[in-house]
Amino acid sequence: MSYACPICGASLDPVPRYPRHVCQDCASKAAAIDGRPLQFSNTDFSGGFEARYADTGEAYASHACWINGIPCHADEARFGGIVVEVMA
Repeated sequence: MSYACPICGASLDPVPRYPRHVCQDCASKAAAIDGRPLQFSNTDFSGGFEARYADTGEAYASHACWINGIPCHADEARFGGIVVEVMA
């Protein structure tokens, strides 16, 4: 089975739990609605989710993001890390 990043078309391994996940390159381009770049991370070693504005480090209180104008959602992945998916 093949899968392509829904934003750039890069070839990725399919992940049934995250059927609309984007590639790491696209995820790194995530921005707030006003265009400010975002960074996502786990809150600690055991997981959790936090989002910050990349330019100031200020907390961003949402999971919503946009990549190339496409609405997306960032969240904690099941076994750690962060997953960004295109909104359906």
